Amino acid sequence: MSDAPETITNQYTAFWPIFLLALSIGILITWQVLLAGQQHVSLQRAAEQQALATQQAAQAEGRLQAIMMDLVELSRGNSEALAIVKKYGIKINPPADSSPVMPSPVGASDKTGK
Repeated sequence: MSDAPETITNQYTAFWPIFLLALSIGILITWQVLLAGQQHVSLQRAAEQQALATQQAAQAEGRLQAIMMDLVELSRGNSEALAIVKKYGIKINPPADSSPVMPSPVGASDKTGK
């Protein structure tokens, strides 16, 4: 029998460190995907609210324009309405022409039938 002590050698495998690393990366990616999904839903709700606010603003603008047009019409026969129109400088612009005039090509009017 030998009196030399036996040396115990431990062989470590790379399974657990790689497993823990992969698990942590998987958890991180899952967390990021969940956050991105929540942000997407939040942005959709904000866009819907913005569209609703824009629609309400357009309706309010239409009502205000109608009131101003009525006030200008009323000012033709009512001195109080005329005073309000003059005080705030309310003017009704004529509607813009819906069919713009197309310019003729350069040199088209210079041609003669010769």
